Amino acid sequence: MNSLRHIAMAFALVLLAGFALQAQDGKLKKANELYDGYSFPEAAEAYKKILSKEDLPEAKIKLAECYRLMNMPVEAEYWYEQVVQLAEAEPIHRYHYGMMLKSNNKFEEAKQAFIEYAQLVPTDTRGIRQVEACDQFNYFMTDPGIYNITLTNINSAQADFGPAFYKEGIVYASETGVRFNVEYNWRERPFLDLFYAQLENQENPAEFKKGENFKGQVNTWVHEGTVTFTEDGQTMYFCRNNFEKGKLGYDKVGGDVGYNVKDAMKTVKLQIFESKLKGEKWEEVKGLPFNSDQYSVGHPALSPDGQALYFISDMPGGYGMTDVYVAYKNGDSWGTPENLGPEINTEGREMFPFISADGALYFSSDALPGLGGLDIFSTKLQPDGTWSAAENLRYPVNTNSDDFAFIINKENERGYFSSNRPGGAGDDDIYTFTRLSNIMTGIVVDCETGDLINGALVKLMEGEKIMQKAKTQANGMFTFPLQPGKSYTVVATKAGYDEGKEEIKVDTKGRQIELKIPICPEGAGKNCIIVGKVFDKETKEPVDKATVKLVNSKTNDELTFVTGADGTYTFNVESETDYTVYAQKDKYFTVTKTVSTIGKKCSAKDPITVEDIEITKMPPVVPDPNSPDGTKQTPDGTKYIPIDGSSLPPIIDNGQYNPILGDALNHIYYDFDKHYIRKDARPELDKVVKFMYDNPALVVELRAHTDSRGSHEYNQALSDRRAASARSYITKRGISNDRLNSQGYGETQLTNECADGVNCNNAKHQDNRRTEFVLLGVVPGLQGNMSVPRYYYETDKHRGKNYYKNGNGSYSGGETGYNESNSSSSSYTSSSTSSPSGNITYSSGSTYYDNSSMNTGSTYSSGSSYSSEATTGNYTGNTGTTSSGNLFYQGSTGSGKTLDCCYTPATGGYSSGPATSGIEYKIQLDVQSSPNMGNYSTLSDLGTLIAEPGANGMQRVMLSGYKSQADVEAALMQVHSREFKDAFIATYQNGMRVGQ
Repeated sequence: MNSLRHIAMAFALVLLAGFALQAQDGKLKKANELYDGYSFPEAAEAYKKILSKEDLPEAKIKLAECYRLMNMPVEAEYWYEQVVQLAEAEPIHRYHYGMMLKSNNKFEEAKQAFIEYAQLVPTDTRGIRQVEACDQFNYFMTDPGIYNITLTNINSAQADFGPAFYKEGIVYASETGVRFNVEYNWRERPFLDLFYAQLENQENPAEFKKGENFKGQVNTWVHEGTVTFTEDGQTMYFCRNNFEKGKLGYDKVGGDVGYNVKDAMKTVKLQIFESKLKGEKWEEVKGLPFNSDQYSVGHPALSPDGQALYFISDMPGGYGMTDVYVAYKNGDSWGTPENLGPEINTEGREMFPFISADGALYFSSDALPGLGGLDIFSTKLQPDGTWSAAENLRYPVNTNSDDFAFIINKENERGYFSSNRPGGAGDDDIYTFTRLSNIMTGIVVDCETGDLINGALVKLMEGEKIMQKAKTQANGMFTFPLQPGKSYTVVATKAGYDEGKEEIKVDTKGRQIELKIPICPEGAGKNCIIVGKVFDKETKEPVDKATVKLVNSKTNDELTFVTGADGTYTFNVESETDYTVYAQKDKYFTVTKTVSTIGKKCSAKDPITVEDIEITKMPPVVPDPNSPDGTKQTPDGTKYIPIDGSSLPPIIDNGQYNPILGDALNHIYYDFDKHYIRKDARPELDKVVKFMYDNPALVVELRAHTDSRGSHEYNQALSDRRAASARSYITKRGISNDRLNSQGYGETQLTNECADGVNCNNAKHQDNRRTEFVLLGVVPGLQGNMSVPRYYYETDKHRGKNYYKNGNGSYSGGETGYNESNSSSSSYTSSSTSSPSGNITYSSGSTYYDNSSMNTGSTYSSGSSYSSEATTGNYTGNTGTTSSGNLFYQGSTGSGKTLDCCYTPATGGYSSGPATSGIEYKIQLDVQSSPNMGNYSTLSDLGTLIAEPGANGMQRVMLSGYKSQADVEAALMQVHSREFKDAFIATYQNGMRVGQ
């Protein structure tokens, strides 16, 4: 697609104004002048001469770019293969290399290039999209048999493209037979004009009379491109360089190919113009109100009613290089353009929109998954105002060349598009197509309820081959064009449902087929029923209007039931599934129980009975009479309404017993002169987290203490740090700071006689180094204890709404962090900002960790110091990534002891080799800023422990080395049995994380 690549895809649609350039010394400077002036053919020759004598990286890079921009993928691939090996190469060069490989039918090599690009620039979705495109190559190349393609006779050896229906033929853009024989630098070809060609007869859409130059004021010596007409044919909108009333409009600084251009080299952007038909000529040419000298707008397409104008632009604020926009008719003018959003627009180029009579939007994209270059896609506006997922029209409409400018008639039976595929007349060519009129319209319904099912995947199968696939919309509907004389199987699937199938046969041409596919919930007919009762713990009476929630332990899906006067609840559930039951009511504590249907014989006559749930009333609220709003306030500003009996139950067997939790809630303890959270303290803090999630109105105070050794002032500061560490642990798992108070008491509240001057053993001193938990009251306005989602561990975002990332992607933690290591301690302040490169960074102290470099093998360092009660030591450390992207970490304490991030198990140790190919499974154990791998050594017999980069400078602790789903699931059961309850499986493909 030479002309389109250089005129439309680059979308400067540049016109070099100031053709004479001041001479510069040096061959490279001269070649760069040609490049910056868009004279790519001459520039390419200049760079080749330079490279024949000297191996210059800049010359190689720009030569590869020249061939790409001239649409010469074979030559471009050759040079990009060398460019990506250069130290001067940028990530985008790897992406372009992948696109050239893809254009040359080298999909496996292209896929690897895109994977590498996605790892280098994870924020750019084009990498992952192109990986998907390579994976779907066979599907995209499967001809569904619904389009018959023919090359029209209108094409010349030069560019002909961008057809629009007009009168008894089409209007199109061409380089052949133009009015002014002026060439532009990019391709050394004439500027485009608009032409009209009339069909020889209406029965053959491929045969035209000779095209005629459009009459009137439309064609000039600059580019005129795609066009659209009102229904009455009296008004046209067309694309042209900014040339109005005989004058050119310039931007301030030209250049649209990624390099700076001399101020003298201005460019003329694309704009959309309106023209009126006066007799047989088009007159009164004027620009639209949203045109600009600073950006381009073009490729206009009117809706059938003429009230909406779709077009593309590279105006600021878009998603990518060019986006599709729409403006609505506002009297005699047009309103403010609106971007169609990320359902359509990508980081790449979306171009050539067209709205059909039935409301389908067709457009081309080089970033959505496709065969290569530009592919044609379709989408429809949904009732909620969003666009459906774009569908690739596949082969033979799309190829690994550029395919674009698709139009279809009102009957949806025939139309035209443009392509530079092999076998044409020589450049961009116009093709016609006829579309089969056999249409199957179907719906997918729930077999039990009859409800229409949204989001079901429907496949049209011919034998074992997938001919077409689509997802149902909100109305449960799908449509497929069909070939006469064919037999198909239609298969519908959706998560939570068994597969549904229907067989059809298409007998005659033009037949309309309607189909209903019922799909049944998995295990339907087994009648798994769970029943139980909720009682008041004190009165033993059934609790009326208690809310009972049943949560699927695997999917986190919830069902809700409100009890009646008899306190009974009932749920219809899935077989072979574990569940958690939550019982709650206003002014009661929430209580949980587990129940499972695994291995149970499910039937309506034999329901699974849950042990009675007894819920306990909260102590009564006692508003503070001295406060205007009845609240009290903690020292750090937390407001709460106090409750009677605020302390948790008294100490029993050297611990606390909490009937609400159903098991012992012990104090947590600290090593001498330390404030980090020990491993044995985490389960107790996790109980506090769960308790607070289940009862979101409660305010808890963390009271930290020390033993008597050391000065009173020092111990007070140490207890404050201990309270803050416990608080940080809890808030990092999603509990709001507003519901916590942390208070240090130093050595003022010893539990035994071991005061200053008293000789005590270590065990007695240990009893005093503790944090206790006290119930203060309830948050004003939240006395009702309704549970929120129970996703409270510091893991990835799929774990739920309380994921530790806030709305702008920054890490949200407490004021003070905690060190999980048993050999040293430190504190840090966690925050996020943007690095000079614009990437989200994680800051520890004054050091930026820029996540854009996490996969490049670069290193970074951080340092902190701390003071202990008895000693003072310094810690320095260095961290970075291996070639495979895994974290390495080395450091030392002031005493010279080495700290390693990664535990080396006896079964083979920590692997830092290159990413494996194919499917691999890992188990995620934790996410920490500086994980101590020794804390996970009890799992070393199950696999290889590694730490890999996560979001915002955090590190994922992973158990790796599983090649099958069965192996990793068996290992996960072992991991859960060893108290790593929140561990889960993550899937990797070719070294990239693709699931969980």
